[in-house]
Amino acid sequence: MKIMKKNLLYLFMLICSVSLFTGCSDDDDNGGGDLAMALQSSVVGTYEGDLRVVLPALQLDNTQKRKIFVKADGQENVQLVLRDFSIEVAGNPVTVGDIDVSGIVLSGDVSNVQLEEKKVIISHPDLGELPVTVSGNVASGKANLSIQVVWNSMDIDVTFAGDRISTEVDDSDYAKELVGWYAQESITATGAPEDLEMKWPGSLGIEFTYAGYNKINVKQFYVSFPPQTERISIENVAVEKETDGTISIAEVKKTIEGYSNKDEELSLVFSGFVKDGKPTLNISLKSSQYDITYVYVGELKKLTGAAIESFTIVGDVVKVQPEMDDKRNVVFFVKKGTVAEQLKLVPAFTVSEGAKVMYNDAEYVAGTPVDFSVEQTFEVVSQKGDNFSYTVTYREWTEPFAMNFDEWEQQNEATDENKKYYAPVGGWSSSNGGVEYLKNMGGLLEMMAGVNPYPADKPYAVVQTDDSKSGSAARLESLDTKGVKSIFGFPAVPKVTSGSVFNGFFKVETDNTLRSTRFGDPCDREPKSFTGSYKYTSGEVYYEALYPRDTQKANEVKEVDKKDTPAINAVLYEVDTYAFDYLDGTNLLTSDKVVAIASVKYDEAAEAGKYIDFNVGFTYKDGKSWDASKKYKLAIVCSSSKDGDKFSGAPGSVLYVDDLKVSF
Repeated sequence: MKIMKKNLLYLFMLICSVSLFTGCSDDDDNGGGDLAMALQSSVVGTYEGDLRVVLPALQLDNTQKRKIFVKADGQENVQLVLRDFSIEVAGNPVTVGDIDVSGIVLSGDVSNVQLEEKKVIISHPDLGELPVTVSGNVASGKANLSIQVVWNSMDIDVTFAGDRISTEVDDSDYAKELVGWYAQESITATGAPEDLEMKWPGSLGIEFTYAGYNKINVKQFYVSFPPQTERISIENVAVEKETDGTISIAEVKKTIEGYSNKDEELSLVFSGFVKDGKPTLNISLKSSQYDITYVYVGELKKLTGAAIESFTIVGDVVKVQPEMDDKRNVVFFVKKGTVAEQLKLVPAFTVSEGAKVMYNDAEYVAGTPVDFSVEQTFEVVSQKGDNFSYTVTYREWTEPFAMNFDEWEQQNEATDENKKYYAPVGGWSSSNGGVEYLKNMGGLLEMMAGVNPYPADKPYAVVQTDDSKSGSAARLESLDTKGVKSIFGFPAVPKVTSGSVFNGFFKVETDNTLRSTRFGDPCDREPKSFTGSYKYTSGEVYYEALYPRDTQKANEVKEVDKKDTPAINAVLYEVDTYAFDYLDGTNLLTSDKVVAIASVKYDEAAEAGKYIDFNVGFTYKDGKSWDASKKYKLAIVCSSSKDGDKFSGAPGSVLYVDDLKVSF
């Protein structure tokens, strides 16, 4: 905790020292008209010098060379700008970001301009409100600034002393201009053996990426070096625009680990410049046997971006515009009842600069309708030639928040009658997918562990039944799946596998079986109440997991004197995307995304053999309420064992549910 507080203080001092945050102050008019403008003219420019932060109490005394830009602010005042400010604390760089202080009043004469004291109140998210006082002077082009910050009655001293190196102000970020890929135009090597084939970088070229204000990274590339190749990468190298328009790349000296020269460290010196859009890079590489200097000349850059940055689809049937995951899957939602003929829609793309969109092996022509009734693929190709494919599908906005369990459909592709399983029609699923997994793995587990946890001819955990309140109902049973220890790192088979039914879908996750249940569907109306009917029979022997929710030890249980109970819940939770965000068996009731829960309190009267009705309202979490501007999902989840997600329960516990409904 002390280390955290100390680091936080360091970061605070960096932030405060240059008045990053917007403050509240009184600006006085210095009057003087022509004099004020003359004062302003005499200080506007670019300054270079030492920025020093001192706090003796923490033995902090840091100094670094930096540039500060002084710009005109109106006709009389000035604005100080420090770009991408960072400092090294305990050997680690801490980046504050851009600093911008405006409204600074000037006085004095042109040979000695005073920066009048400016008081601000800084609102810091962690340290609260902090008084800051800024003052200083510029005399004959030399700037001396003093900044006083008060925190917990401690004064923190920050000073800047520097010279005006130019009356011009150019704080442009030239690193952004350099970002791209540069094909090899030519390469020469001095000091190389005659038989060395200059194969690399070759067609792979060299690429610059953005590392911050006027800083670039040189992505890893290969260069021909005896006996074969060496690989080089440079991080956070400074760039600067010279007076002739050339952008220089600062010299970097470092030691690199040998690639072809294994178990040897090589000395690297790297520098260069970019002129008229073409880079010239000087690379010196020295091993114990060779000292080679390369000059790499690149062609004009080609951009490497091949991403869809925004994607919309025009059409009255579109309910939710396309959402995208990190695997370039794209999903959009259409209104309920939309038919195939209505899905010939026009997409609109914003892609990376210089990239193009390909569709059916030709460049997509903007405004052309696409048939989204079937899965479509778009390819984005960069100037360099890199490409990424995006798969686009649609989903119907269904709101499956009322279920009478009268219609069921096969939900897997099994042809063996013992392995077929069914689920309620209309966007509902169950834990039967997990039971199928056990049936399929039974033979292997019997061979490896000597036990088949759940033979294929046994019934599934969730089935349709005529023992209902009306029509049909869902019957959920907690199964005895023996408990088989983890083999080869796969999750253990639990002793108790509860039956569950829910709106959402099931996808087996072998790394963590609790993540197999994907609960909920999009909801854009505020839920008010949750109603339905149920009855219940508790199993005879309750097994409590020794390691709740630990999938590697789900088989380890003990018998306890406890009665099993069911769980029936409706859960409203926030999402960033409807298509890709969900809660699962690990966090349905515990996630901080949960907004409200309607939970059925178990009534032992449900064990009398007759259905009992329930009607419960939604209880909102502290500090949370319905917000129509946010995205939500709503999940209805029923389980035959309340603690089935902890691998605890009683085999043989049976829950019947019918006529479930959320009202809005």
